[in-house]
Amino acid sequence: MNPLMVKVIIVSIITVSGGVAGFSALTYYSSSSSSYNIDNFIPSNSSFVAHYSNGTTSAIVFYANDSVGLSLSVSYSSFVGQLNNTSRTTTKQPFNISYVGTSDGFMIYEMNGLALLPLLIHQVNFTTNLTTIISNFSLNSLVSKNLTTIYVTPIGFSGVLLGMPGAVYAGIAAGYSGHNFAFKRYINPNANLSFYFSHNTSILSSITANVTLAQSGNVTLNAYVNFTSPIYQAAFIASASLILDELNASFTYHADNTLLEFTASFAGSGLANITQFLKTM
Repeated sequence: MNPLMVKVIIVSIITVSGGVAGFSALTYYSSSSSSYNIDNFIPSNSSFVAHYSNGTTSAIVFYANDSVGLSLSVSYSSFVGQLNNTSRTTTKQPFNISYVGTSDGFMIYEMNGLALLPLLIHQVNFTTNLTTIISNFSLNSLVSKNLTTIYVTPIGFSGVLLGMPGAVYAGIAAGYSGHNFAFKRYINPNANLSFYFSHNTSILSSITANVTLAQSGNVTLNAYVNFTSPIYQAAFIASASLILDELNASFTYHADNTLLEFTASFAGSGLANITQFLKTM
């Protein structure tokens, strides 16, 4: 992959609302027509990858090298413009954007005084209920760390990579070298929320799940879980069947040795019910 060659740099001053001090932001354009898929910038060794789309903007959260990163389908200029409307809950202190350097031809900037989870919610416009789900599941422990220093790098005309420094450098290396996460194998971009989690424990080794929201309010969870033993798999099936029955949700499954595929459908107040279900996992 050829790195983006920056041709023009325009320095603009943007004042952040809510009483936060102004900061210098870099907006740039390239004479090249190059563009990049944001999923190419996910490191191959990511142990957690989640994709969310609100219909206009897509966000991919990943965890690699003990670092959290985000890949967003927004231009750098739009991203900086959004910061002008960032809520006070996102800004922990007066902050600025400063130039760090380049990596594989991609420019890197540093933002200080931001909290990563509120910033993600603001940029992607999560629904209130979906935010609740995130706050009650693994994504909360990965993204809601009290971070005040975030690196950000533009990836083409319509993408931004940001997060902890280690994640940003790993993401750039993945995009530049082509050694990236097998996104299409594990993630369903057509689902409202899709995630992959791989972490060897005594009970399971990986989870792939897709959450789909229907206009009727119904929610469908389709998941693949790799257990370490058929005994744990059987225990999960028995427990899930009881819990989902109490939640008035349908539950179908197919077990193959230690691999379990199951689908749970929640009617009506599906988001609230699925939140309760995720808490039990």
